[in-house]
Amino acid sequence: MMRLQVFYLCIFWLNNFSYIHGSYKFNSLNCELCAPDGGYIKQCHIKAIDRKHNMINIEAILNKTISQFEIHFKIVKRESGGWHPFLYDIRQDICQFFKNRRKFFISNLIYSFMKPYTNVNHTCPYMAGSEMQLLNWTPDEGKVIAKFPVDYGQYGLHTTWYVNKVAALQINGSVLFFK
Repeated sequence: MMRLQVFYLCIFWLNNFSYIHGSYKFNSLNCELCAPDGGYIKQCHIKAIDRKHNMINIEAILNKTISQFEIHFKIVKRESGGWHPFLYDIRQDICQFFKNRRKFFISNLIYSFMKPYTNVNHTCPYMAGSEMQLLNWTPDEGKVIAKFPVDYGQYGLHTTWYVNKVAALQINGSVLFFK
């Protein structure tokens, strides 16, 4: 009988205290071309859904074929004194990533939140004239919080996109996580 009570107490605790309740919404988004000859940005903005939710639309057109493609991303947190490193700072070869996604756990986890909303889903090359899109992206709050249980506050994702080892694009955004 005592074991059964302990079991129910553990289930109650896990259901009520281990889950972080809250919402998040995108706070800022900035797309900047570092190499304008490589392509152009068609759209880069946040669109409101309601007071607590919004979505991101990013669309770029390539002027050149890309055969070597890397992304350097880092997650940061806003604290007193500005942005500070938080959790991950990774440089990922996208061509290698799409050859075997399971080999790169963190990158694959982050990509899994974007996969239904993007057409960037194959290995190199990316042909000139093609569009690279992330449209109507608003990840499921429960799934994100389950994988990244963080405290309330403002978080940023700073990315630099490299083509042939030369910086071509920077996309920086922030998310506000609140009660």
